[in-house]
Amino acid sequence: MVKVKRKEVKISKDSFSFIHLEGKKEDKNIFFFHATGFNAETYIPFFLKLSELLDNKYSIYALDQRGHGLSNASADPSELISWNTYFLDGKNFLSKFLSLENIVMGHSMGGVVAAKVANDFGDKISKSILIDPVLQPQSLKFQIPFFNISNKTFNSLLSFFIKNRASEMISNAKKRRSIFSDKEEIFNHYQGRGAFKNWPEESLIAYINGGVVSENNQINLSCNPEWEAKTFAVSYAARTNFIKKLNQQIYVPYASVGSTLSPGILDLLSKNPHYFFEKIEGSHFFPMEEKDLLCGKISNFINKP
Repeated sequence: MVKVKRKEVKISKDSFSFIHLEGKKEDKNIFFFHATGFNAETYIPFFLKLSELLDNKYSIYALDQRGHGLSNASADPSELISWNTYFLDGKNFLSKFLSLENIVMGHSMGGVVAAKVANDFGDKISKSILIDPVLQPQSLKFQIPFFNISNKTFNSLLSFFIKNRASEMISNAKKRRSIFSDKEEIFNHYQGRGAFKNWPEESLIAYINGGVVSENNQINLSCNPEWEAKTFAVSYAARTNFIKKLNQQIYVPYASVGSTLSPGILDLLSKNPHYFFEKIEGSHFFPMEEKDLLCGKISNFINKP
């Protein structure tokens, strides 16, 4: 079985943590970006299954994004104004490990980060896998790039949108309990509830192991609820017109229930011959809930010429 290692990397002045699965081939890399509120370690069961199906040929690099997991990068919610912060971190992360064959992949918010990185590196990225990416036409993030408006007008519209249409996710994130006595208490608190309702134990344990820090004889979630909430809120400020410009092979599996990929965006991008969309039975969290099924489909896509 491929070995899983946790490593550190310096990006600018910040220290980031990442998960590394070393493959057999030195020139084949997969770069993965996790969803908001999660961490790279959450997806280790998924990575191990995918690596097995790919005959361990690819090395997998999975970043703990800013404000998440065990990364120590600065994460002040008051300074987060758009997902451009995540986009730049992702670009800088890839630049450290770019090889001959590079595939980018991400889940939810991480899917949008992967798409931006694919756009930034162009033909250095052979394929992109966007797992239920957060793309909603009713949010300003997809529509505004196609209008000729000033930044001042954009920011005014953004403030109005956030104030009047703040999502349930933002509210829930702010109220999320973040302090526990130990990991067992976290497990019992989450198992079978909310977003974790249908998660297998191995995925929930991985999420906990990669997403907590010990402080003052207690266990804290490493993703500050205020940072998580702000990430949801500023998603509306992410100008994502680059989504239409990707020209490598792109696989987009999306959830049959509660998908963050809207039908409008699906219809729009389906006209692009580089995109292949596939509905997966399950919730937005199907990378954990339907790991074997999804890994089989992704490995087939990667192996396809």
